[in-house]
Amino acid sequence: MRENVRVDETHETRPARVRRAPRIGVFIGLGAILGIVVTIAVTTSFPADPNVGMWATVAYMSLYGVTGGIVLGAIAALIADRVSRRRMQPVTVERGRVGERSEPAGETPMPEASEAPTAGATSSADEPVPGDPAENPGGGAADRT
Repeated sequence: MRENVRVDETHETRPARVRRAPRIGVFIGLGAILGIVVTIAVTTSFPADPNVGMWATVAYMSLYGVTGGIVLGAIAALIADRVSRRRMQPVTVERGRVGERSEPAGETPMPEASEAPTAGATSSADEPVPGDPAENPGGGAADRT
């Protein structure tokens, strides 16, 4: 049996700034992919050394191409981040906290407007309410047949 429980709600409103920040990892990854593609294109456009081979040359040159692509991707991400900071928009944010507060056993609180029973709903505190998460923590799977 549950003792009388009352819900406490507190709300706090404060200003905040919202911006769309770029994902730096995506910029760096795209820079690495672009670096390998450019390296393959540039390396295959020149004749290969017969002693080394084409793909060994591409693999060696890709060390520089991928590194350069990563650096350029990081620079592009930093520029995009700087631009997004300039486009920040001020908003008002509301933060709420809902918690339960126990009442002494002898007192029964008056129901608030949000706790008032709806039309057609008749239940007492001793009867379980169908679909009540406290009665069925599995998410209502027992009600489905």
